Amino acid sequence: MEEKKSRSYTLSDETRPVSVAVRLALKNPGAEPWTLAGAALVDKAGEEVELSRWQEAPIPANGAGAVVVGIEGERAQLGCPCTLKLWEAHGPRTFTLGNVEFPEGKAKGP
Repeated sequence: MEEKKSRSYTLSDETRPVSVAVRLALKNPGAEPWTLAGAALVDKAGEEVELSRWQEAPIPANGAGAVVVGIEGERAQLGCPCTLKLWEAHGPRTFTLGNVEFPEGKAKGP
């Protein structure tokens, strides 16, 4: 799987995120469709936290699609950088993205 990503976060008292969501645009180079079955973040201490996940449709063979994963509450305040793991429903194919970090502090922009 190849990826492009975007992210979103919601701040609590303008210092720490209370929710984090990441949209990943993925390319499936395989010969079979890919369906997201699970997602987890592993922090630098080795703590693994399961993520909520959403996928509108399977990513077709040799095609592209998107998945959204997220987390809310105190669990959104993991010690990162983290590793993001995604795995498929019926098969051995996984996607791992290392050095995932989330913004801290007050959000910038309008």
